[in-house]
Amino acid sequence: MSDLQVYLLAGGNGKRAGAPKAWLPVEGVTLLEKQLSFLLKRFAPENIAVTIQDGWQKRCLKISPKVVWVPEDPKDPPLAAIIALIKAQPIRRWGFLYHVDMPVWEPELFEMLEKAVPTAEKEGLEAIAPSQGGRKGHPVLLSPQTGSVLVTLDPAKDRLDEWLRTRREGTVEVPF
Repeated sequence: MSDLQVYLLAGGNGKRAGAPKAWLPVEGVTLLEKQLSFLLKRFAPENIAVTIQDGWQKRCLKISPKVVWVPEDPKDPPLAAIIALIKAQPIRRWGFLYHVDMPVWEPELFEMLEKAVPTAEKEGLEAIAPSQGGRKGHPVLLSPQTGSVLVTLDPAKDRLDEWLRTRREGTVEVPF
């Protein structure tokens, strides 16, 4: 079991999807249940933090009472949710960050990124992203040093992807 952390953004309204994506069905369960089923096989529940909408706590606690559930206003920009996650569960080790609707249920993807951590630390990298054919994807793996800087950003004007372009970010070529 990995000792890294996971930050999952799942509290959005899903305007384009017609409903919150966390509760959309996939393979007989909700996206949130599918993500957590995958994650809980690889990470301790205490190392998983998930943004949710206020009012979802009871439903989410039934999925896993030990996961860190972080209510966040779905009208706020995504960076506000990321900041809320980091404040609720500070980045103590490297942490994966991605959205609930990202179908990244490949154990090999997480393993490949995790194996890149020692080299990234030697090179002073702050983030690692998977890449295929030169295009970066998800999940992004953030170093512990990024947390204290991320919480100072302004969610009204800043974006994680733009901020990452100003940082030392490495990539890992993945087959999918």
